Amino acid sequence: MLKMNSQIREFFRVDGTQDPHFQEVKFLSEEVGLGWDEVSGTGIPRGWFELSQVGMEDRVGFTKDFWLGTLPYHPKGTGVIEDFFDRLDDVAVILCRQTKEEPWRAELVYSLRDNSSFFRGLVPAESETIDWVQRKLGAALPRDYRAFLNLHDGFGKLTELGVMPIEDLEEAHRELVELILRSEPLLRSGETVVDPHSLYPFYEEYGMGSFQCFHSEWYPGSEMGNVYFSGIDYMVSDVSERKGWAENLAYPTFLEWLASFLEGMNVSP
Repeated sequence: MLKMNSQIREFFRVDGTQDPHFQEVKFLSEEVGLGWDEVSGTGIPRGWFELSQVGMEDRVGFTKDFWLGTLPYHPKGTGVIEDFFDRLDDVAVILCRQTKEEPWRAELVYSLRDNSSFFRGLVPAESETIDWVQRKLGAALPRDYRAFLNLHDGFGKLTELGVMPIEDLEEAHRELVELILRSEPLLRSGETVVDPHSLYPFYEEYGMGSFQCFHSEWYPGSEMGNVYFSGIDYMVSDVSERKGWAENLAYPTFLEWLASFLEGMNVSP
């Protein structure tokens, strides 16, 4: 068994004194003799299977290169991504399912060598799905976000996949609008009233009823910025002063938000 963040082993356990999260789990790099024909029907990308066949250092290096080659360059975001991969000891390719009746699900799991945490990502989105959801939303999704969907369609830290699969965006948008409209006070960003229809959630902070949302009324650059909606006080990030954006969890680009998330900084203000 290869060395890996112990929290990953605990999360993907299939036995033990506590209820297991999964009934079946395969760490593909540890499955001796497993061939492509045996896993091709699970939905795992061929590239992920090939990644599982190389050593740990190469898995980290190849995945880092793929991220940097897929995402647009960003002065801060690119540096944070490089630092993130430098802190990893493995990128594990895992197949799992909660019952034997369910289909297998493929995940890439990013193991931090200091054992402090781990991140998980699902298979990339199909370009047709991205286009279809964008048409349904009636909003032009940021290009860096669309690029990230070519890496993972669903991504998160530890047990929660807080970055939603893109197919969930329309329903999350509808439910958030309904939630806000049922509330008594007007939704505000500082002193400015915000139309709830302008918020498109892409990340859910579980247990808080709070979301990071693309905001179609805020274009700090050439594309939509994103803001934090608090499910506690029904407020949106105050974007009135640029120097307060990061403190209020408002980001001009998706990559700036992602950088903060990878650094563990995306928490309620």
